[in-house]
Amino acid sequence: MLASLFLLSAFIAILQLRIGMLPPLGGFLSPSVGVWQNAERRQLSGDRAMRLRGAHADIFVQYDSNAVPHIFSESDYDLFFAQGYVTARDRLWQMDMEVRTAAGRLSEVLGRGVLGRDMFKRRIGLAYAAQRALDSVMGDPDTRTALEGYAAGVNAYIDGLGEADYPVEFKLFGYKPQHWRPLYSLLVLKLMAETLTGGESAFKMTNALEILGQGKFNELYSPSANPEPVIPVNTPWNFKPGERTAGAGRNVAALPAIVSAKHWPEGIGSNNWAVNGSKTASGYPLLANDPHLLLTLPSIWYQVQLQSPGENVYGVSIPGLPCVVIGYNSKIAWGVTNTSAEVIDWYRVKFRDATKKEYLYDGEWREVERRVEEFTLRGGRKEYDTVLSTCHGPVVYDGERHSTDQLSDRPGPLDGLAMRWTMHEISNELKTFYLLNRARNYGDYRNALTYFCCPAQNFVYADNDNQIAITSAGRFPIGSRDRVRVLLDGSRSANDWKGWIPADRTPYVLDPPRKFVSSANQSLTDSSYPYIIAGLFEPNDRARRINMRLSGMSAINVDSFRLLQADSYSELASEVLPQMLKELDSTRIPGDKLVLQELRGWDLEYKRHSIGATVFTAWWDELYREIWSDDLEADGKIPLPWPDNQKTAALILRDPGSGWIDDKRTGRRETATDVINRAYSTAVAGLRKNLGDMDSRWEWGNSRLCLIGHPSGIPMFGIGPYSVDGAPNTIDAVSDRTGPSWRMVVELGPVVRGYGILPGGQSGNPGSYYYDNLFEGWRDGRLNELIFLPSGKRGGAGILSTLTIKPK
Repeated sequence: MLASLFLLSAFIAILQLRIGMLPPLGGFLSPSVGVWQNAERRQLSGDRAMRLRGAHADIFVQYDSNAVPHIFSESDYDLFFAQGYVTARDRLWQMDMEVRTAAGRLSEVLGRGVLGRDMFKRRIGLAYAAQRALDSVMGDPDTRTALEGYAAGVNAYIDGLGEADYPVEFKLFGYKPQHWRPLYSLLVLKLMAETLTGGESAFKMTNALEILGQGKFNELYSPSANPEPVIPVNTPWNFKPGERTAGAGRNVAALPAIVSAKHWPEGIGSNNWAVNGSKTASGYPLLANDPHLLLTLPSIWYQVQLQSPGENVYGVSIPGLPCVVIGYNSKIAWGVTNTSAEVIDWYRVKFRDATKKEYLYDGEWREVERRVEEFTLRGGRKEYDTVLSTCHGPVVYDGERHSTDQLSDRPGPLDGLAMRWTMHEISNELKTFYLLNRARNYGDYRNALTYFCCPAQNFVYADNDNQIAITSAGRFPIGSRDRVRVLLDGSRSANDWKGWIPADRTPYVLDPPRKFVSSANQSLTDSSYPYIIAGLFEPNDRARRINMRLSGMSAINVDSFRLLQADSYSELASEVLPQMLKELDSTRIPGDKLVLQELRGWDLEYKRHSIGATVFTAWWDELYREIWSDDLEADGKIPLPWPDNQKTAALILRDPGSGWIDDKRTGRRETATDVINRAYSTAVAGLRKNLGDMDSRWEWGNSRLCLIGHPSGIPMFGIGPYSVDGAPNTIDAVSDRTGPSWRMVVELGPVVRGYGILPGGQSGNPGSYYYDNLFEGWRDGRLNELIFLPSGKRGGAGILSTLTIKPK
């Protein structure tokens, strides 16, 4: 009896303990307020009315069979009020995490373990940029209405929650939702800008320039000729040449190895394209978009239809942000891909002395600005960091961590690394989406894009007037180089930006002769474009495949585009595999006849059941490593970038005796033939070791298992491992963690029809059927027809329930 009482007491005590970042399990498992309260039924039918403080008039929210809300209101304010309300109802914790991540406030709820991450976010200035843009955005009556209405709707939902109603993650981590502010929506925007532009490739590039020298550096990293830029070759420009500066006084000193450089990996990309009605079965344009990003549950996108006087739009929004970001209305459709243009410059700053009060600029000592950032850790303890700023921007790396009581006397290095980033500029990207949602024609589309700053995006466009277009929109600094950039000398004004490419002169094309437009993160223009836009653009594999397919298509329909989005053909393999097989000496690889047979019979498509895809990938990866590791791993302490697949393929095909191919560690001169054979043997041996004898485990989908994770890292809240077609550098650019985060095809015409799918569902609640109900269709490459209710019409086929929101 005493033993039982002791065990019961111990168990109760354990339930009250906090384990790491997690709350006491007692509250989490409580039957009255804990996780059990978050289970949801699949049933959506049944109408409901409720009164909410903040609504101005009756609002109708109709839900379809995939839990997509279709919102009808009599004013913009109520429209965004309802959008905020329903988005919070489905995605409140996700929204809260996005804000805390961008603002550097995760440690408030997760503790000291994430403090370093918070400090970095503050140093690169996401919160600073959002706060700086707030007055401008709120000064515009349209975006002010959107932000205020949206915030009021989110808060109306939060105010109606009891502890038992909190999303499960709030219970898991033991904290309460915070009220939403207009600033938070801008933080969400800035977080997306960092996701798409926030790399630090200049650090590795600077190291490479220092170690290799200018000649070899240019040989490896100068942009490859791209016959398939976003804007077709020889597109005429109706403006005079702009300033084509090449920079001056670059700093080529190697960086300390302690700087952790974020480098955007090859093969994470997006696709969009549109075709003129002359190529379609309907006689009207078709448009497609599939942005490839990190795949998460809940999805980074949220489907919604918004209808008010003057607006009726369907598409996907970003939870936390009003309006539709990618979508269509009854007149136009649009989609986006990342331009991959470099909109960040890094500068080495020379401080006068260890106090870091002054920095050198054009021979004079200028005063360093200081901003003290306060962090409140979970439990209430305060921590501080001082962010130094120069005319170039924040000093992200200064070799030390500051606090408020150590501003002047703590010794440290006399150099710092400052960043200039277009994200820090005052801008109003929300206005772009507000206007696109209401756009009726090409002129409206072009006007909307003038407000867009960062991240620079390729906006594809199609309309019912049979016009198609693509525009690279954003602020592109004048002064960028025509090659990959390195760290710049911050003491010379000659290295400063010289303004922006005017919005009406950024790369664009309207109704090109080839009758289609497309982008796949490749370079934007050919050399005839009057300005220089630098970038770490993707190799042209996907672009070449898309353009080849579109060129040969006629009588195109929605299914044609669905199949093209799921295309897993490897342009890389088609280019290099014949030569690799030609160089392979099969007499040196006894016992591998079946493996070689699979490879020779491969159709060059990354289908999940393909063994050839697995063997080629292992072989190529090993060959790539063999070619570059001896030259670019150096002593293992100084990180250097490796050339892309396009450069590597060019060596194998056109310069097989190159010194880059020779492995200098073997003591004899090697050619591509030697390295290709050794790489094959090593790759096949590795497959046998890791996968066993060749069977279904060698199939592509089983050898490369994919996961869709939850931001908390809790496995049971994610999906996978799962098997799927596609690979990096195919149109269906799927990797183990990334892929098409939203697939959409829109058929313009008298009745516009949209088709789309998410890799999850609408709900952010792991206990809901609608958390992952779309996954299997997404995995198999299907599209759902989207219910786009006409203006002024509510209800109809596919609508299961109506929520009526009334003023309180």
